[in-house]
Amino acid sequence: MFYVNTLISRPDRKINDISLLKSNVEEYFVQINNTHEILALENLLDFDYLNGAITLTYCEQTLLDVTLWDLVDQLWAYILNVVESLLTTGEGETYFPDQPVKLHLKSISVDLVLYEIEANEHIKVALPKNEFIQTILEGADDFFKNMEECFKGKCSYQYEIEKIETLRRTFL
Repeated sequence: MFYVNTLISRPDRKINDISLLKSNVEEYFVQINNTHEILALENLLDFDYLNGAITLTYCEQTLLDVTLWDLVDQLWAYILNVVESLLTTGEGETYFPDQPVKLHLKSISVDLVLYEIEANEHIKVALPKNEFIQTILEGADDFFKNMEECFKGKCSYQYEIEKIETLRRTFL
């Protein structure tokens, strides 16, 4: 079972110690579906450089966590490109927008995808392909649609939302 979530960095809080980050997530980030708190940050956010994090777990294994925060809207767009490449060629990879973290996906069978992320730790795990892709597409869709709903006119993710729909049609 997968769990994906997107968080927006609180612009008024500086992350000085990564070791404290995991135990104090709410101090530094707001979940994308916490509309009230997200809207309270509106005047502080820089929509050209939107910092945040994507968390992804499979069963009990953490695949992405808040310590790999980055320009979150760009990261989601990059991940969609990797999924598109995976679906068309069987393999895809990208670096995170603003740090030296590499994500690599490779189809290893009809039912499995090899997920690999190279950061401070190297994670390499075989995952159920269909469930993984569905989770990624749902997480990206949730993020982009929530951003557009909350910040009408300040950001536009129509291209990404249309790409998600195209990938769903391709995938399903």
